[in-house]
Amino acid sequence: MKLKPFVLFIVLAFAITAHAQGFLSNLSIGVGGEGVFPSSTFQKSGYSSGNFNNPPAQTTSNSVGGIVDARYDFGHHSALGVAVSFNRATEYYVDSEATFTHVKSNNVEIIGSYIFRLPSNERVKPYAMFGGGMVHFGPVTGYDTTGTPDSQMKAAFAYGMGTDIRMSDRVSLRLQYRGLVRTDPDFKLYSSNPGGFGTQLRSNVAEPSIQIVYHF
Repeated sequence: MKLKPFVLFIVLAFAITAHAQGFLSNLSIGVGGEGVFPSSTFQKSGYSSGNFNNPPAQTTSNSVGGIVDARYDFGHHSALGVAVSFNRATEYYVDSEATFTHVKSNNVEIIGSYIFRLPSNERVKPYAMFGGGMVHFGPVTGYDTTGTPDSQMKAAFAYGMGTDIRMSDRVSLRLQYRGLVRTDPDFKLYSSNPGGFGTQLRSNVAEPSIQIVYHF
């Protein structure tokens, strides 16, 4: 996948910068598994009252994937983080004539966040987070659209909360919920053939994860 060198560069640059500035002790890296559960879709105003008797609809399958999360703590209550996660899901689309099509894709999420540390003790360290980034949708074989789907990037807003549970001086267990609000992908088929695939609507995606975190 073309994004892999870019993702590796981001993670390495994050670590090298922290080390070069002598702040490696404030850096942590989390690695774990993540569930991806698209839930509600935000309807556009007047969308369902257009020229369709049955307005088009789009849904995304649930999936699981992996996540790598690098964070740098500064001050008493603040941290900055860059998370990269991977999953594979299927986009299902039904048009106004009740014709179903689908596209399976490999998805890469690159999300930057500000983390605010909530009141804590030595063992349990809760936090809240918000930020944003991009989701890359890369179609794979097995689609049944009339056109050929293409890779696509969509902006995403992120929010959530979680907690780090100390297991040792260097290792923590992280339990996290992250939500993403992003536009449903159309794999560049909608603009070339309006109504051919995709709704251009936004979805809220629930992403709970569990990670093992190493503190440098």
